[in-house]
Amino acid sequence: MRKTFPLLILLACCVSCTTQQAFTIRGTIPGLPAGVEIGLLSAEGQPSDEIATATVTKDGEFFITGQIDHPTLCTLTTNNLAMINDEVTAGNYEHVRWTYTPVFLDNVDMEIQVPSYDLVPDAPQSKDFHIVGNDVHDEYCEYLSQVGDRPTSNKVLEFIEQHPTSVVSLYAANKILTNGYNLSFDYIQRLEQVITGCPKDTARYSEFLRRAQLAEKTAVGSTIVDLDMLMPDGTRCQLADIVAQHKGKYLLIDFWASWCGICRAGTPRIKEYYAQYPREQFEVISVSSDEKDDLWRAAMEKDDMPWAQYCLTPQGMKDFYEKYQTIGVPYYLLVAPDGTVLANPGGVENVGEMLENILN
Repeated sequence: MRKTFPLLILLACCVSCTTQQAFTIRGTIPGLPAGVEIGLLSAEGQPSDEIATATVTKDGEFFITGQIDHPTLCTLTTNNLAMINDEVTAGNYEHVRWTYTPVFLDNVDMEIQVPSYDLVPDAPQSKDFHIVGNDVHDEYCEYLSQVGDRPTSNKVLEFIEQHPTSVVSLYAANKILTNGYNLSFDYIQRLEQVITGCPKDTARYSEFLRRAQLAEKTAVGSTIVDLDMLMPDGTRCQLADIVAQHKGKYLLIDFWASWCGICRAGTPRIKEYYAQYPREQFEVISVSSDEKDDLWRAAMEKDDMPWAQYCLTPQGMKDFYEKYQTIGVPYYLLVAPDGTVLANPGGVENVGEMLENILN
């Protein structure tokens, strides 16, 4: 028994250490009627991913529980659809009520405090609404308060330097590393120096390391990350080779697709820029992310773009989304005469402003 008893203790400890705690969210909200459905949807990755649901069984009181792999930004929703199902089925949506509240979810016990159901906000915190017991959510509220509605890279870095091991710092860093060619190499290195780990969210830290390595290759001033493409005649080519052919002038790379309304709405403005500046100073190429060849060709013909056209191959498409860390098109790159990337303009208007500053 002397040998067995310590072993049993050790096994019990191991089970205890590996058992992951669940989250709970409870509260008593005046005006919250029985029958309202409460849900938690992921606000990262696929927003439709449902994490947990519950139904209010007693007026004002609710309880929802579940488990997540690591702290995750979510949307806490309430709706009364089940209560007015007959109205909705008949096409009457007058009494439908939804609320959407951001919550940075963690596997802890939380309580929602709000004096009335009418005061449940579409923000993670207000003077009347508080989530008690969740340190990660508190840091998220602090982050939003500090960086504002339109966070700049400097404001984000300032918050991260104050919270170097925070889940929210990693969340912010990963967001700002998305969309390649936006950051300087020095800025990316500073992020890597400040964020050295996150015991509470090792998965998010691993994602940060991956994104930082990709971002170093797409820092402002670096050479273009190569992509595999096709010419309209079916000839295979490489983006890096095409860029090299235009050295000595400014080059706008317009990533677009036939199905992208915003992309095609911006084409007339690009035509204006193309006509405004001489070819020895400025050139444009368009790179499509279309998967269907006939749609690409039909759009090219209709939009009548007077510059060279290319289309990403399946591998080129995969590399574009992964290595450039972008979520889609339109996506613009302005390349300097020496072949390095000068900027990643946020929109077609920004392209015009940059060209005017450079070429005028």
